[in-house]
Amino acid sequence: MVEIKDIQAVDLDAEVKSSTRPVVLEFWIRSCDQCRKFKPVYERLPEYFEYVSFYRMNMMKSIENLRLAEEMGVEVTPTTKVFCGGSEVGEIVGYRSFDDAVAEIEGLIKDCR
Repeated sequence: MVEIKDIQAVDLDAEVKSSTRPVVLEFWIRSCDQCRKFKPVYERLPEYFEYVSFYRMNMMKSIENLRLAEEMGVEVTPTTKVFCGGSEVGEIVGYRSFDDAVAEIEGLIKDCR
């Protein structure tokens, strides 16, 4: 089973931007109802996308995480950023059903492989 790794801002370049695989990174906060609703959906995605690396970042865990989220334009949680070849190719803002999340991610990474 593919796992979702918790990541901190200091690890972004090493884990996300230098990855040769597509990367999906969810920004979330503990007090977010939509984040709690999206969590079981997000946790199922690695089973579908075995060739994609999945990460989560709690924006409120450190000031560096919060600053990074702001620099990346995250205004609403959950926000899920998608990267190919180290560059952001798109984002999903807010809750999505499993099928909708799969379709959106597939559309964003179709040219990655």
